[in-house]
Amino acid sequence: MNADVTEAAPTPAAIRIDRRLIDRLAARDLVSAAARDHALELIEPPRRWGLWAARLITVLGAALVLAGIVYFFAFNWNRIPPLTKLAAIAAMIAAAVAVVGILGFGRLVSEVAAVAAVMLVGVFLAVDGQIHQTGADAWQLFAGWAALTLVWAILANSAAVWAIWLAVVNLAALTWWDQVHPFAATHQATRYIVPMVVDGAFLAAREVLAGRGVAWVAGRWTRFYLLLPLVATATVAAVTLIDRPRDLGTEEWSAAAVLVLVFALLVPLHRRWRPDVAALAATTIGAAVVLDFVVFQLLTGGHRADLGIFFFMGLTTLGIFAAAIAWLRAVARSMEA
Repeated sequence: MNADVTEAAPTPAAIRIDRRLIDRLAARDLVSAAARDHALELIEPPRRWGLWAARLITVLGAALVLAGIVYFFAFNWNRIPPLTKLAAIAAMIAAAVAVVGILGFGRLVSEVAAVAAVMLVGVFLAVDGQIHQTGADAWQLFAGWAALTLVWAILANSAAVWAIWLAVVNLAALTWWDQVHPFAATHQATRYIVPMVVDGAFLAAREVLAGRGVAWVAGRWTRFYLLLPLVATATVAAVTLIDRPRDLGTEEWSAAAVLVLVFALLVPLHRRWRPDVAALAATTIGAAVVLDFVVFQLLTGGHRADLGIFFFMGLTTLGIFAAAIAWLRAVARSMEA
């Protein structure tokens, strides 16, 4: 291609108009307040609240129904015959699957029914485990739950179904670690590695699929659903390792390397590859907490802190978080530009 040819500027029709863009124009006095209000009415009609209210009521109603089913079996456990318990739950699973089969995937009602089917499989396994005492561990229940619903999650192509499935997988990983490994303070850091790897892999897959235009994963809440547990577990694990630096072995040092890699990848991910100030802020807060705890450990050396150290740590904490906020504001301005 000829080097003298420059790329054409995007046409006005190609620019995506949303509330964020309108608010930015109004903040810079490029449009008047009346023009802003009129533009918001065009892209967000007043009647739109009814759609969101209907969706909210549908989701809350389904959650209350599922909670009522669980409490019903718990309260009337001794009065219901075992076969009746299992048959009733199986019938509800079949009804949820039938709703999805009739309406098809991609609708709100069918999505709620798909989530209900996944939840009811867990209820069925829990009830069966109470009726037939096999001595199985808790992690086996969650692992079986995830295995039985994996195909359903793949077919559903629903972010809500995958969110439930991923929560079950995390519970299986955590309970498996507690069962297999003996309890120790340093092990409480390494126990988070498996959930972090799983959540990190799903976050990477989410960003790739959203970048390719897959609509059902592109919701912003899916990013935070995966990011916030990842940052929280990484922060807790890092603080646990820093708290006992003399008890670290090969396993703990490997976990520390994974934690460093997590923070090192999340910052450029939401700074340059998939710019998102809110996601970057969550990662920055976790890193600031870890850095603050590192300074505290360096000052105390593992011994009891005195009043002077606490006073200095107060100033240090203010400085660390003030620097983090200043950096985030600079990043936000550069992203807007």
